Amino acid sequence: ITIPDSVTEIGAYAFRNCYALEAISIPDSVTSIGDSAFYHCSSLASVVIPNSVASVGEYAFYACSALSSVMLADSVTFIGRCAFFSCRSLKSVTIPNSVIAIGDYAFSGCNGLETVSIPEGLEFPPDAFPPGIEIIKY
Repeated sequence: ITIPDSVTEIGAYAFRNCYALEAISIPDSVTSIGDSAFYHCSSLASVVIPNSVASVGEYAFYACSALSSVMLADSVTFIGRCAFFSCRSLKSVTIPNSVIAIGDYAFSGCNGLETVSIPEGLEFPPDAFPPGIEIIKY
């Protein structure tokens, strides 16, 4: 799916349960990704969050089990509760310096997650990531 430049936000539940959705192109015009926007899009393999997006809503990519690559732009300031919960194919993630808040369980259930790079001093809830992963502070 290619979203046109005229779209400024991806609303809540926009692509929820689109099991066959494999790829999405999010334009720079989008400023927010709503709650449950890509909830259970189990075939979605990668996503690039453009520099225009400030927030990733609650449950936005919940149970996107094929999601193996997430590029979070330096504009993202908020990652919502359970935003990437149960993205089992995700191996690593880098949280940009711009992030000021990460919600509860944001990356919990990401059983394949091995490393998280996170800005020094960023506070996050103890349940934001699965136990046993390596957290690299930069």
